[in-house]
Amino acid sequence: MKHYSSDKPASNKSHIKDVSSRGLVEFCFSRYHSHKSPGPVLKMKKFDLDEILISLGGWGKFQSLYYLVLCSAIIFSVFPAMNYIFVARDIKYRCQVDTCDKENGEFNPDWLENAVPFEQNIPSKCSYYEPQENDTCIYFNMSSTLTCHRDFVYERNETTIVHDFDIKCDENLWKLTIVGTINVVGKLLCLPLAGFCSDRFGRKSMIIVSVFLSTVVGLIRSFSLSYYMYVGLEFLNTVVGSGVYSGAFILALELVDSKRRNMGNSIICFAFTIGHILLGAAAWVSPSWQFMLQIMYAPGLLVTVLLWFIPESVRWLISKNKITEAQEILKNIAKINGSELTEETLKSIPYIEQTDKAEENDKIPLMAILRKKSLLIRIIHCSFTWICCNFPYYGLTIQSVALSQDIYVNYMCVSVVEIPAYILAYGALDRIGRKKTLALSLILTGVACISVDFIRPGSPLALVVFLSGKLFVTVSYMTIYIYTAELFPTSSRHSAFAVCSMFGCVGSMLAPQVPLLAKVYKPLPLMVFSAMAFTAGFLSFLFPETNESKLPEEIDKS
Repeated sequence: MKHYSSDKPASNKSHIKDVSSRGLVEFCFSRYHSHKSPGPVLKMKKFDLDEILISLGGWGKFQSLYYLVLCSAIIFSVFPAMNYIFVARDIKYRCQVDTCDKENGEFNPDWLENAVPFEQNIPSKCSYYEPQENDTCIYFNMSSTLTCHRDFVYERNETTIVHDFDIKCDENLWKLTIVGTINVVGKLLCLPLAGFCSDRFGRKSMIIVSVFLSTVVGLIRSFSLSYYMYVGLEFLNTVVGSGVYSGAFILALELVDSKRRNMGNSIICFAFTIGHILLGAAAWVSPSWQFMLQIMYAPGLLVTVLLWFIPESVRWLISKNKITEAQEILKNIAKINGSELTEETLKSIPYIEQTDKAEENDKIPLMAILRKKSLLIRIIHCSFTWICCNFPYYGLTIQSVALSQDIYVNYMCVSVVEIPAYILAYGALDRIGRKKTLALSLILTGVACISVDFIRPGSPLALVVFLSGKLFVTVSYMTIYIYTAELFPTSSRHSAFAVCSMFGCVGSMLAPQVPLLAKVYKPLPLMVFSAMAFTAGFLSFLFPETNESKLPEEIDKS
C-alpha cells in the first residue's frame, strides 16, 4: 500500500482516470478497506515531530536566525500596544499671567504663589487670580479667580496631543483617558480575529499582514490633523496590530521541541522587555509625539521584509495536510544546521484524513474546542487565570509609578525590574513544572500584596515586599503564556490562546480603576489584588502538568 506523503498524491489521480464510473466505486471501496487492513504502514514507528527537531540539531543556526526575526516582531508589537502612555498622557502646565510672564518664562517662579492657586504644591492648570494692578507680580485679588483657555506655560519643552489638539483643563481630561480605553477595546476585537486568521490561514501570513498594516496606520496617525482623526486611527492601529505578539509567540514555540520551549519562552519575554525599554527611550529623545510615532513605526517596514523570509510553522502545515511544504522546510532546517534528514523520516509524516466534522472545524478552529467538554472547561479556567494574572500585574505596575519624577526613566526602570522574574521563571518552569510555578507564584503574589498592609508605609521593607509582589506576578504572567500554548492542540492553538488573552484584557481594563478604592479604605487596592491572586493560585493546581510533554497536535488527544 502506498503511503500518503503529500496533499493529493498524483498516483491516485492517474488511477482514477483509468477506471469507469462503476469501477470508480469499486476502487474507492477497495481503498477504504486498504486503510483498515493491516499492512507495513501501520507497523511504522509513530510520527513524532519533536524527535525530528531534536535530530536536526535541537537548537542550531536555523533556530537562532528564526528567533532573531521573531524577536524583532515581538519588539515591534510593544509600540502599537503601549505608545498611548506617552502620546496621550496629561502633562503639567499653568495659565500664562500676562503681567508677569515674559517670553520663555519659568514654570514655577517665586511670584507664582501670589498669582495662581496651588493644589498639593502643584499650580492650578486653568485658573489664576485677578490682578489688582498693572505691571506687577505681587498684588492679586485672591478672592477672585479667572479661567484661561488659550495661553499656557509648560513645565517641560515637550509636545503631546495635549498641545496640538488643545486638550486642556479638567473638562477635557476624558479625551486623554478615553485613548487608553479605545486601545484596550481594539485588543478585545483583534485578538479573537487574529487567532482565527492564524489557525485558518497560517501564523506567518497573519503576522506579516498585522505588522505591515500596523506600520502603515501608525505612520498615517503621526500626521493626524484632529483629535478625532487620531482616536480613530488609534483604534484601527490596535485592531490590526494586537495579534503580532501572540502570533509570533505561537510560531516561536511551535518551532522547538518540548525541552527547549521554556528557553524559547524566555527569549520572547526578554525581547518584550527590550521593546518596552526602547519605547521609553524613543519617547525620551523625541521632541514631539509625531516624531516619536515615526521612529517607532518606520522599522515595521524592515520587520515585514524579514518576516517574509522565514518559513511557516511546520506543525501548522502538518495539521492542514500541507505535507510537501512541511517536508521542504524540514530539509532547509537540516541543511542550515548541518544535520542529516533521511527520506524515511520525511515519509513518516502522516496525511490526516479529512471528515465532514474536521472540515467544519478547519473553517472555524475554535468550534473544535467548544465541542469537547474537557477543552471547554480548560479554556474557561485559562480565561479566568488570565484575568487574575493581568489584574495584579497591571495594577501593581500602576501603583509603582511614584518611583521617579521622570516618567521616561520610571517606565524603563519598571520594565528592567521584570528581568529577574524571567530568570526565576526560567529555572522554576523546568525544575518544578508549569503547574506548580503558576500556582506558587500567584499565591506568593497574594502574600506579598497582603503583607504590605502590615508594614510601616515608606519603609525600605515595604518597598522590598512591594517589588517582590511585582516579581512574583511577572513570573505567573510569563508562565501563563507558555502554559496556555501547551494546553491546546495545534489546529486551534492560536484561537484558544487569543480567547484567553482577550479575557485577560478585562483585568487590564479594571486595574486602572482599582486605585480609586483607596478613597474608601487605603489598603483596599492591594487587598483586592491579593484576593484575585490567591483564588487563581489555588485553582491552578487543577491544571494538567505539561512540562516536557509533546505539544498536542489533535483535538481527540488533548
